[in-house]
Amino acid sequence: MRTYPLPRPWARPANLRTPAVGAVLLVLLLLLGQGRPLPLAEPQQKLSLRQVLAHLEPYRREAVVREFLALKASAEILTGRPGARAVGRLLRLELYNQSYGRPSAFDDPEAALAASRRWLEALGSLKRGSPPDTRDLPLALQHVLPHREAIRRAAQGLHFPSGVLAAIVDNEQYGGDKALGLSRGIRSLADGLAESLSESTGSAGLLARTLGLAQMSWEDALKQQPRLARFAAWPYPTFPQTELEARQALEDPAANLLLTASRLRGYFNAALGLPRDHTRYLAGHWLYYLGPAWHNWPTGAQQQATWPYAFHGFFKGLFYQALFATR
Repeated sequence: MRTYPLPRPWARPANLRTPAVGAVLLVLLLLLGQGRPLPLAEPQQKLSLRQVLAHLEPYRREAVVREFLALKASAEILTGRPGARAVGRLLRLELYNQSYGRPSAFDDPEAALAASRRWLEALGSLKRGSPPDTRDLPLALQHVLPHREAIRRAAQGLHFPSGVLAAIVDNEQYGGDKALGLSRGIRSLADGLAESLSESTGSAGLLARTLGLAQMSWEDALKQQPRLARFAAWPYPTFPQTELEARQALEDPAANLLLTASRLRGYFNAALGLPRDHTRYLAGHWLYYLGPAWHNWPTGAQQQATWPYAFHGFFKGLFYQALFATR
């Protein structure tokens, strides 16, 4: 089975700093687009789990199936039947992607199931009112919890679950903490230099196009005014009109979250086949996959890839939704 190299899971194409690297990534994404995208019909759902795992030895395949069913049962206790269906859908996608050489979070089924169990254990602790053990989970609680009220307001203002937005913030901040903080330090330096350039020249060019708590591009920020007006969700007297104003808004956590939530709501409406001006509240556990996946790698979300950002983002959404409900 032919496979293709993947971009680093925690780095979005929008974060690239040079045209040369951008060109390389464009070629890479074109190659990925010629791979095995999953159409909306989701052919992996037509296969039984044992068919998806046909390449495994029988004893190992049966052990994986048993653990898969046990995890779904646990998820149903914790999140109800709709949540269990979403957990099962994610795991089926991950196992399918592993089997067919597509982007996946893990190299083998057992690792994916073990990670899922750890997430459900942490979720179970929250549901029981006990402090969850998160030591081995890819979480950036120290960066998310100080902004939980702003996250709630932004998500509620755009009418979707706050866990989705919290998962995106966590993914971005967890990625920034990697390499002993080197990534975060370089990003902060680039953001400061970009703002200085935009003040002096009117534009920072290709430098630091995304910034702030949820790492949103200033170009996308400037496009959010009509949607935020429809939702009556922008509390400030004026809306950014220039690159510099957009950068300054994105450096403010509350404004950054509102702009990110607006962009995300636009994607949800499109992905779910809703009118552009649809404003009713959206619900459903699969939003916890769609939101973080699309925010990080739109092509991967369209192809229903399960790279680490998307896989863990789903469980982070469940986790933060429950955590915010207890505080």
